[in-house]
Amino acid sequence: MSTRRDVAIALLGLPVIVNAMEPEPNPFSEAAARIISYTLYAEARGEPFKGKLAVAAVIQTRARRSNTSLTEICLKDKQFSCWNSLKAVPEFYISGEGILPADIKARSDCYGIAWVLMSSARKWNYLTHFYNPATVTPSWAGVLRGKRVIGNHVFGYID
Repeated sequence: MSTRRDVAIALLGLPVIVNAMEPEPNPFSEAAARIISYTLYAEARGEPFKGKLAVAAVIQTRARRSNTSLTEICLKDKQFSCWNSLKAVPEFYISGEGILPADIKARSDCYGIAWVLMSSARKWNYLTHFYNPATVTPSWAGVLRGKRVIGNHVFGYID
């Protein structure tokens, strides 16, 4: 497997088939849904539903601003910590073995949000960044505008 995207799709249990080898998956494909869904899950699985929606808004805003696909944004290097180390994908996420009821609910929420995000024409909240202040204080935190706390994360935007 030659690209970060190919490895991501394989890790998420998808066969690497001809249409998945295109430069980008169809924006309404199962491959795209799984990449977006995993990004939401990994970044916000323990957060309230509103926190998962806020992460989706960050993905959409970044994609709209850079005129790229949602999956490109999810897989872009150093954008979402869950993709910084592909070996960090939890085994239970891939196999389903040992998954807890809370994780099943979070996974279901994220999968649903991914499909809504892919098919929605409306612009979601204008959010570009988020972080968990209990684990990290990024260099850009001081210039984050419109800050709001949702669950354990601080969300906002940078012009």
